[in-house]
Amino acid sequence: MKRFDFFLAMICLVLGTALLVMIPTEAEAAIYEDTVRLHIRADGDDEEAQEIKLEIRDRLLAEYSSILGGSLSKKEAEGELLDRLSEIEADIEGWLSELGAGYGATVRLGTEWFDTRKYEGFTLPKGYYTSLIVELGSGEGKNWWCVMFPPMCLELATERVEYTERENELVAAGRYSVRFKLLELVSEICR
Repeated sequence: MKRFDFFLAMICLVLGTALLVMIPTEAEAAIYEDTVRLHIRADGDDEEAQEIKLEIRDRLLAEYSSILGGSLSKKEAEGELLDRLSEIEADIEGWLSELGAGYGATVRLGTEWFDTRKYEGFTLPKGYYTSLIVELGSGEGKNWWCVMFPPMCLELATERVEYTERENELVAAGRYSVRFKLLELVSEICR
């Protein structure tokens, strides 16, 4: 019986240690809380709809980059976006009209599920993120997304990135943490 107790204790010790190593740190979990993503859904997958999506992306980023580039926190960036949702939607509607799109757009700030995404120079884990969601027409076409805050997809973005030093280390290329896996699994279960 002592041999069984020792064996059981060793298994518990190994499993407990493995779980402690895999539990996300505060910095890893905060990545979800410190990020606003941009998600643009095209009207369709045809070439014209995809070109319009990219044109709207370029105009949106050019027009609103200075606003988010000046935000000091995610909360401030969200406030700026919320205050301007109707303005952003009206601008996009006007641009769609100029482009002869024949459909409108809806714009909202919400929470969306994103798969793990590798960007140039960093990786973000899959999970729920606050997003500026732009649906062009039916919104049934291929989409495009990036990180709006910290301003990583904005041409005019400042160098003031609001991830902590630890968060920056975690999203940096080659530093994708194994601990994200547990965070991703928990997020997926809660989905």
